[in-house]
Amino acid sequence: MLTNTDIPPGGEGKIEVTFDTSHKRGRQNKSITVESNDSRNPRALLNVSALVEIVFGFEQYNLDMGKIRKGQSVSKTATLLVKDPSIIKTIRFTSSSSYITANLAKSPAEPGAEKGRLNVEVSGTSAMPVGRISATITARAGDRSVLEATLQIIGAVTGDVDISPETVRFFMDTLKNDSKFAKQTIRVTSNVDEARLHLLDIKDADQRLTFHIDTLRAEKQYEISMTPKSTALGARQNVTGSVTITTDDKDRPVTSVPYSIIFGP
Repeated sequence: MLTNTDIPPGGEGKIEVTFDTSHKRGRQNKSITVESNDSRNPRALLNVSALVEIVFGFEQYNLDMGKIRKGQSVSKTATLLVKDPSIIKTIRFTSSSSYITANLAKSPAEPGAEKGRLNVEVSGTSAMPVGRISATITARAGDRSVLEATLQIIGAVTGDVDISPETVRFFMDTLKNDSKFAKQTIRVTSNVDEARLHLLDIKDADQRLTFHIDTLRAEKQYEISMTPKSTALGARQNVTGSVTITTDDKDRPVTSVPYSIIFGP
């Protein structure tokens, strides 16, 4: 923000910079371009740097548990940054999911590890249902829980059928009017050798996509090819939707795969 937009000859003005530290960690470097009617130097570049210190927070914003076979448990390690070591004994964890828990790791820190870095063991039970994992771990410290940090838990539990990828993106280059680059695929695979798998239905509620199915292995694996329709391409608008895939799988007969169509140069 400029304190004065008009500066007299020989005068000076101030530029106040506001920096939003939310969702930022460590050293941050930004640049600001200042334009004026100075004929010799109409444009000046200001470099701004700041060190965002974490008093209490997870090193990463999310933890990917990966793909887990149903009936299996899993454990991953996250890092909690704590500036004041005296509050370690007061740290407590809660989870938005009854299947996901978090605790400070009992194992000692590795030799040479930086102080203030705590290992947090995040575990998923074998009872996790088939489908996407979406949970939030909240860490609180202090008698009044003044300090709070959150960690998003993501991943997927696969049953007898694996559908991948979990999301699809069509990126359309507006400089190339060639629809062949819009093709994307989804594979539907049976994870059980003795089971037979059949595709029953594929739908796009918004009717933006066309589908073609190839059988890679009879009653075991299928490939769904998807292409945006000419009407979707002609609109040249960024949109999102969902492909609904129905199989004869008993655990999860219906699966939704989100998609997006993005236009850009």
